[in-house]
Amino acid sequence: MNATERIAEHRWWHTIEVAPGIVTPGGWDLRPTSAQLPWPDVSGKRCLDVGTMDGFWAFELERRGAAEVVATDIGPAHSDVPARRTAQGPAEPRAKPCFALAAELLGSNAEYRERNVYDLNPEADGEFDVVVMGYVLQMVRDPLRALAAIRSVCRGHLLLVDTVSLPLSLLPAPLARLDARGGALEWFVFNRRGLVQAVGHAGFEVEETTGILRDRPGPSAADTWRHRLGILGRSCAIRAGSGNI
Repeated sequence: MNATERIAEHRWWHTIEVAPGIVTPGGWDLRPTSAQLPWPDVSGKRCLDVGTMDGFWAFELERRGAAEVVATDIGPAHSDVPARRTAQGPAEPRAKPCFALAAELLGSNAEYRERNVYDLNPEADGEFDVVVMGYVLQMVRDPLRALAAIRSVCRGHLLLVDTVSLPLSLLPAPLARLDARGGALEWFVFNRRGLVQAVGHAGFEVEETTGILRDRPGPSAADTWRHRLGILGRSCAIRAGSGNI
């Protein structure tokens, strides 16, 4: 069975070029987003990708020269899925099989660990020079606890990318909205100012914040237009230091 046939056996979340001309059919192509981010230097560094799913950010860290990459994601049973989501049927496809296949095809050395973000700790996981958390914070029930856990294992930089809410009127948007997008997986969506404050409360020093990032393609045409109109929100990125650099 060739690579294309093996890829077709899985349900993909990310678009990943695993070989020249061979791309996984995921609905989220983060390559244009990655090019806009305020990346810290990752060359020769020990790096962590939190909420890796198919592994896009983990493999991007390797592509940028990381010496070691650990990629974490939740297992099938975890506490942060809203009750209404579990009532709707099966959850999103699990990360590990897609990650493993993409890593094999890429010749990646990234290590996959089944780990809830809340459970990160320096005794079990060591410390990391760079931590990337891409579009995950909105999916955790307790975002401040998640950021505090990340801070406990970060000795260098955090690169956080997440959806941000925009005002739908002339009134300022609140710092965070619960169920802001009416989705089945999201909890809190911050606006840009709220996201900066959350990162600061976790003990990081914000160094750079992007403007609103170019629209990400949605899994359907309707989702794409909702993003463009601001109904599903837009996104921004924050690079923050741990204070130990």
